[in-house]
Amino acid sequence: MTGNLILSSQRALSWLESHGYGTVDDTQPQVSTYEFSTGGVYGVEVPVVNNLTTLRKTIHLLQEEGVYVTRFNETHGAFLLCDTEIREMLSLCSQEGYGIAFGLGPRPEYDRRAAFYRSQFGLEQGRQINNHDAMRASVMDALRLDTLGCRGLIVYDLGVLHVLNAMRAEGELSHNMVFKVSSHCMISNSILAKIHADNGANSLTVTHDVGLPMLQAMRQSAPEASLDVPLDVYRNKGGFIRFHEVAEIVQVAAPVFLKIGSSSQSDPYDNTNEATIAKRVGRVKRALEMLNENLPMAERMGGKDPLVCLPKT
Repeated sequence: MTGNLILSSQRALSWLESHGYGTVDDTQPQVSTYEFSTGGVYGVEVPVVNNLTTLRKTIHLLQEEGVYVTRFNETHGAFLLCDTEIREMLSLCSQEGYGIAFGLGPRPEYDRRAAFYRSQFGLEQGRQINNHDAMRASVMDALRLDTLGCRGLIVYDLGVLHVLNAMRAEGELSHNMVFKVSSHCMISNSILAKIHADNGANSLTVTHDVGLPMLQAMRQSAPEASLDVPLDVYRNKGGFIRFHEVAEIVQVAAPVFLKIGSSSQSDPYDNTNEATIAKRVGRVKRALEMLNENLPMAERMGGKDPLVCLPKT
């Protein structure tokens, strides 16, 4: 046989191509032409900063080491923290120029009616809410965080995202509130990225193992949202580290948040001590060294960009 390769499923390929969907992974990488609204193509996000003590120690070590970070994530659920602690975390971030996003709760792992979630099959389904009481509680959590001055919410459920987007449009939530979709929403392809962006997501955390061709397709399908790409993961999620791809990821996925530091822990619910924080900061430092070695012209995002999630205090 000679000539060009004939792909399987020609009918499917033709329909997908005619409607603007991706069809193959063997594509030539292209440099994204998008950037953040205030300029720059990348920011840095540190996850699992879940209380005031951890936040203080992390900021101190980052500044001591001269390591750049844009925003932090609280990921256990803000409803576990009292108002005073949240206010102090927001105030500290505001003073030091960092953004912070808080996770909405209650998520299924805390819900008495979510026994299904605790099964192995349920765990594979993400953190979707299965009752109206939990939906209402998530909305109340969002309103509380907005009142306290938070400007970044981590959302775990597409239905909750849809409701919060309507509330923001009506002015019930601050117009500059940022909705960051968690990796538990399993955004693993470009169509899912578009669906979440169409429902108001400003910041899309992609599944941890998404390769460059799919990141490129996601960027094209959801041009208004940032892509938040994990560069390393907890050991119980595979433990891989992809720092060697950081320059390519920035070029293909921009504007992008580089999510770094998870590999310092085996599990997101591990206790965080000073050694963990030091290891986490070291991971961020090394990833940015590799970015600067291979793509020194890459510009950081502007500090006043809404996606930084700077608190209002």
